[in-house]
Amino acid sequence: MQKNNRASYLRLLVVAALLASISIVMGKYLAFGVGNVLRFSFENMPIIFAGIAFGPLVGTMVGVVADLVGCILVGYEINILVTVGAALIGLISGLAHYLPCGKNRFENIMRIVLAVFFSHLIGSVVVKTIGLSAYYDMNFGILILWRLLNYAIIGVLEAIIIYQLMKNKMIQREIESIRDEKRKVEGAMTYEQALEYIHGVSWTFCKPGLERISELCEKLGNPQNSLKFIHVAGTNGKGSFCSMTDSVLRSAGYKVGLYTSPYITAFNERMRVNGENIPNETLARITERVRPIADGMKDKPTEFELITAIAFEYFKEEKCEIVVLEAGMGGRLDSTNIIRNPLLSVITGIALDHTAFLGDTVEKIAVEKAGIIKDGAPVLFGGDDVPRVVISEIARERRSDFFTPDYHMIQNLVADLSGSTFIYKNYKDVKINLLGLYQSRNAALVIEAVEILRSRGIEISDDALLHGLSLARWNARFEVINKDPLVIFDGAHNPQGILSATESISHYFNGYKVIVLSGVLADKDYRYIASKLSEISDRAFTITPDNPRALSAEDYAKVLCENGMNATATDGISSAIKMAVEEAGKTERPLVCLGSLYTYADVVAALRSL
Repeated sequence: MQKNNRASYLRLLVVAALLASISIVMGKYLAFGVGNVLRFSFENMPIIFAGIAFGPLVGTMVGVVADLVGCILVGYEINILVTVGAALIGLISGLAHYLPCGKNRFENIMRIVLAVFFSHLIGSVVVKTIGLSAYYDMNFGILILWRLLNYAIIGVLEAIIIYQLMKNKMIQREIESIRDEKRKVEGAMTYEQALEYIHGVSWTFCKPGLERISELCEKLGNPQNSLKFIHVAGTNGKGSFCSMTDSVLRSAGYKVGLYTSPYITAFNERMRVNGENIPNETLARITERVRPIADGMKDKPTEFELITAIAFEYFKEEKCEIVVLEAGMGGRLDSTNIIRNPLLSVITGIALDHTAFLGDTVEKIAVEKAGIIKDGAPVLFGGDDVPRVVISEIARERRSDFFTPDYHMIQNLVADLSGSTFIYKNYKDVKINLLGLYQSRNAALVIEAVEILRSRGIEISDDALLHGLSLARWNARFEVINKDPLVIFDGAHNPQGILSATESISHYFNGYKVIVLSGVLADKDYRYIASKLSEISDRAFTITPDNPRALSAEDYAKVLCENGMNATATDGISSAIKMAVEEAGKTERPLVCLGSLYTYADVVAALRSL
């Protein structure tokens, strides 16, 4: 056996031994006894936890070891039927390990309740009672009635405790890690191997088109065809719109899939069900199923196509009622565009970005984004006048109803660093926690989307709409990531994004100059970006983004200096954060970090290290 396999087995055995030990302590030393037969204890709780977390084999092992070793330690005579009952508790609760659920509160509770109920009913109430009745020569009917009452009380308490344990983030991470090692020992694809495979697929030099994703999904049984979608494209605002829409739909009681890119801190963020990231084990399992199909294709899928197919499989497996699907780049040839008949197509706005792929004018880019419009499916556009003409014409050609919000109807009542409250049409006191003046526009777009969805049979009450908007969260979009000194991160990385960010900065700080930490790509209009930043800042620290297209920190600092700013080039995010935070604290000025979303995790990590 390989060394890493031995280590994986050892870690799982250590956890199993720990759970068995807890069971022994609870059953043999902390139990409250009534005579020789009736006891009130939580000895089965660690066994049930082991089964749910790690499967029937581990659950059975913990049950058997706990009973046998416990009897030996305290001098009880071993009762074979009681031992079998303990084994059945672990085995039956372990079946819940394979239930395709656990993505929201109700499903988690039901999964645990079913495991506790059936494992106690069969293992504790029936099998153990038979063993105890025979051993102590007691009336089986009377004994089983007493034990039914006993385990009805214990079962409720155990379900509550196990649910709380399963919610703990640290315990969740540990369980995922052990499950991944278990898959490695079993020869199955692990989470790390899944990511290595996904990221190993290169899109370089691949011809744009939907042929590859269509072939891949067809060989998977076209999972996307069984789902209902809200398809979202646009240059800026897609993520915030998707997050708010997802939150509103969940508040209305729907099981919602959310597909976004890029991720901020963990790859799993790209596909969520009811606000929960895809579990490591599930990602590995689905990737393992998709891999031989992808590898067998003559024209191999791109990385994004592979991820999209995995997401479709996941959402189908989870039986999502609605999927909020964000397009990657463009729309017409984006791999998400193989879906049919969406509930609604949304284009949040059009600006110059990715011009090498999408076109060098907003009109050309508008045509690419409008490629997501399907015949007869309504389309909602949240952008400006010039591309509106292009998109509305394409919608007319495809017999799709065309809608736009009326941003003039927005009345901002409060907009500060705690959030915004505004009025939009007939909706009073709309509250959002997402910061940035532009978020009220995104929220108004969501309100319009809800109106359209209602006309298509999707039931969303006003209360669900307002509640969902108030609960929406989205990292790295004008997010306060530190309070003393005040540090804000915003993923603005193109001219339109920078314009929106600088408008928000001017509003929140009343024209007070902030300190800026920024890095840009050389193919962006960085001279325009520098001119806008000079309006809200006179002090900057520059970094070189981890990207082959990056503009060096030194060259960017020179451009900022040409715009009247005192800019210092740094040799990395850690040193940049250290210097910028020190200056922010010393001068009592806010620090605003602007740039690629991919730098978010490193910025947060650098802050924590301070």
